[in-house]
Amino acid sequence: MPLRVFPALIIAVAALAGCASTDRLASVKGPQVAHHQHLISPGFAALVQHDPLDAASLLRMMDDAGAERAVILSMGYSFADERKQLADPERKVRAENDWTAVQVAAAPERLRGFCSVNPLSPGALAEVERCNRLPGMKGLKLHFGNSGVDLHKADHVARMRAVFALANRLAVPVVVHLRARSGTPYGSVEARLFLNELVPLAPDVTIQIAHLAGSGPGHSADADAALLVFVEAIRDRDPRVRRLVFDVTTVASEEASPEERALVAARLRQLGMKRIVFGSDMPIAGNPDLARAWSLFRAKLPLTSAEFDQIAKNVAPYMRER
Repeated sequence: MPLRVFPALIIAVAALAGCASTDRLASVKGPQVAHHQHLISPGFAALVQHDPLDAASLLRMMDDAGAERAVILSMGYSFADERKQLADPERKVRAENDWTAVQVAAAPERLRGFCSVNPLSPGALAEVERCNRLPGMKGLKLHFGNSGVDLHKADHVARMRAVFALANRLAVPVVVHLRARSGTPYGSVEARLFLNELVPLAPDVTIQIAHLAGSGPGHSADADAALLVFVEAIRDRDPRVRRLVFDVTTVASEEASPEERALVAARLRQLGMKRIVFGSDMPIAGNPDLARAWSLFRAKLPLTSAEFDQIAKNVAPYMRER
């Protein structure tokens, strides 16, 4: 039987948890590690018409939030989005990964870099290998939506299997924005394809599902349908999900209804709080900085103080490795 949480029960549990969290909210500290952060290079700033954000600026944000360390996810994949029609995109991907590595080198004891590519591009596999040899870079960020990955296409599945097998061979963790591009089917079917076709190719590394399998802000119905696939696999003790963790980046929304917030809290409990890690993405287009994102997460989700504390102290396995 699929796991479902009835709305009335969700609201009742949320009310009780909300009382507990309100009483002791002040005792909850910020996240020890920010597991999903981006910088804004001069090249990317020109694309999005925003001021650059370098490591020094992020370190100040981390200090404000009480975060000791952060995972910096390169924006390289964005330069290989064919919709942008950029000249020589693979050179720009390499340059973005190189710039990220330089930023990480500014504080290697606090920052860890993840390389990124459009996995469908011709040079993706070679760049994953090259970039992961750079100092401070040990990981891979994949963005299915930006890259146009469609798991209903056999050639896409074949390429993604090669990418995940390479990540496993290189012993690099993967952060994956699983939600498909707008206009492409997304939900339980696609999450099951991911679990069946790709996760088994990387059994020895941590795979971090970004945004609770959505894209934020908030938690949409299609993201919840995808997330339930992992909830049920965890419930059934499926060995394939042994190394999965989930980040709650941007899932707390100012506009979310009480029912949506209660649903997110329920899903976190079903996944298991020890699998949940925090991040705030990029402070752009209304997205808050790290301290504000943590405050919003605490204020909007009906969790207990003990649950907030657990998430704050969670450290993904790859951040415990040296």
